[in-house]
Amino acid sequence: PAELGEIGILPGHAPLLSGLRPGELRITQPDGQTQILFLEGGMLEIQPDIVTILADASLRIADIDIHESRERIKDAQSTLAKRAVPAMDFARAELELQREVAKLHAYQRYQIQEQRGGGTGNYHWERPALQNVPKVNVQELED
Repeated sequence: PAELGEIGILPGHAPLLSGLRPGELRITQPDGQTQILFLEGGMLEIQPDIVTILADASLRIADIDIHESRERIKDAQSTLAKRAVPAMDFARAELELQREVAKLHAYQRYQIQEQRGGGTGNYHWERPALQNVPKVNVQELED
């Protein structure tokens, strides 16, 4: 979950330094097993022979407490609904909402895979279909 979008890293990747958003980290081991973690943000450094991740916090997808996440979402939405809150509280609530929604989406994808009998070793992630995407007329952009 890099700042500018999803990123795949293979051996020999070009050096890169990026911030991390809340989201899934999928690690494929040399034996083909996949480990999935939820990161709550952090930093990523890639060198050709090593990847370093400094995460704000992480947990296994299976350990996500959806009831707690839903409560945090409600609290954040309540704070955001109040217009007379300090700017810092508003920003904190926005970040909390983004993090908890990403956490619930990760858990839902994990649950769907478990119901299919895939387990985490055969976890298959697909980008959700885009909805409500505005149509762009390229001709108008060029003029």
